[in-house]
Amino acid sequence: MRKLGIVLFLVAALGMVGAIQADAAAKDQVVIALSGEPPTMDPHRTSNFVGAMVWRWPYDTLLSRETGTGKLIPWLAEKYELLEGTKKIKFWLRKDAVFADGSPVTSQAMVWSISRVLKAARQKKYFASFDRIEIIDDKTFIWHNKTHDNGTLSRVSRWAGLMSLNAKGKKKAHLSRNTYGSGPYILKSWTKGQKMVFVENKKWWGRKQFPRMPKTVVLRRIKEAATRVKALEAGELDVAWGVLPQFVAALVKNPKTNVKAVPAVRIMFLSFFSKHGGPFANLKVRLAVNFAINDALIRKTILGGRADAIGGQLHPWNFSGYNPKRKWWGYDVAKAKSLMKEAGYANGFKAELIATNGRYPGDKPTCEAIAGMLKKIKINTTCNSQRFPLFKKYHRAYQAGKRKGAAMYYMGFGNGGGEPGLLFSGTTMCGGAWSGHCFKDIDAQVMKANATADPKQQWIEYDKVVGMTKAKATAKVVAKIHDVLGYSNRINWTPRHDETLYPWEISMKASN
Repeated sequence: MRKLGIVLFLVAALGMVGAIQADAAAKDQVVIALSGEPPTMDPHRTSNFVGAMVWRWPYDTLLSRETGTGKLIPWLAEKYELLEGTKKIKFWLRKDAVFADGSPVTSQAMVWSISRVLKAARQKKYFASFDRIEIIDDKTFIWHNKTHDNGTLSRVSRWAGLMSLNAKGKKKAHLSRNTYGSGPYILKSWTKGQKMVFVENKKWWGRKQFPRMPKTVVLRRIKEAATRVKALEAGELDVAWGVLPQFVAALVKNPKTNVKAVPAVRIMFLSFFSKHGGPFANLKVRLAVNFAINDALIRKTILGGRADAIGGQLHPWNFSGYNPKRKWWGYDVAKAKSLMKEAGYANGFKAELIATNGRYPGDKPTCEAIAGMLKKIKINTTCNSQRFPLFKKYHRAYQAGKRKGAAMYYMGFGNGGGEPGLLFSGTTMCGGAWSGHCFKDIDAQVMKANATADPKQQWIEYDKVVGMTKAKATAKVVAKIHDVLGYSNRINWTPRHDETLYPWEISMKASN
């Protein structure tokens, strides 16, 4: 009996030790839930919203942006100097920086990394002006552009993360599931569609700056916003990305959770399929739609006040072109009706408004509200709100002229990298991935702005583009939304403005 008691005591003791160890591990671990996951962990192969966020965890970029201000700051490069404007930029790599495999971070690694970017169709376009890297020594190089490109510094804070030369010769499949960076974390495991586990890189140069960063980061893919919130309330998560307005109150009342709404970069807008003709090819009809939509009401009610008015599609963190004095078209139903009459559509017409469902805050309710508002000017609008893949399918069909009829679309564009040229090429220019228009004069002005070397004059040229998009009513700008994030009260964390999340900026609160 005595022996049995001793055995039970030892079992209990071992169990207690195990529990303590588990608790200790939990104290150094954060669990983050996003709606998606990267398509690959090779940071050079493609362009992807979640990828651009998560690739930074194992792969350092030359520069970064400061949380809160968005100011460019040194990162893997400890300093830089403009030698000939942005045509020639000298970078000094950190002397203490090494890759997770122990090999040194060198200029040669930068040459190889950018060569990989230039072989990838999706990222190559970001570096169209790039010419070559001139190596000065192992830790110093000069970045040469073919022309002045004032977006270069912004780009190297988001793209072209450095990869170890030891990854040379590895197969694509291997690099998609294994990391070879110098950043704060290393990918340990990945269960596709479910979770990714990252562990600290003990060789990271920045550990002294972030001494309380989590040692383990678990990224869970949870598509549904409601499920993410429930998991946070149950204590299964530390951070839930993209909290929808209807879930905010519950998280605020919960003593174990916090909610933070951060004025961010994503701008919601309604735009038109106009390049194949139809009613929306008429400027007065597009203006009428602008005046018929009560955007202030949408921001106040559907978005719960967690959104801001903005005078165009450029957010304040773009490297050029943002003008805080600009105002977009307002709300005036009488004027909208008058414009419809002048356009020859006093009796109205039928139209479809396609939108996403669950991708952006209040996307489906906003679609339905806009459809109701447009009926006041006799545009009999049907709201077709679908999951993103189907929305994209419909959008591409209307773009190509395969889906017929008058149509509009409601969506958001983030532009976290702060690239005005990228924003316009994607949403407004002829052939843009999310453009329903083709205005050659806008295209010409965007290209002129992109090529302008003097920063002050470039700002003027981009502002002219904004003025042209307003004059042509290419869109109805509805809101610059806030990123709404839920998080556990066991962590200290300041959410960022640019749709990115850096786990090393999270620290665990001291336990009692």
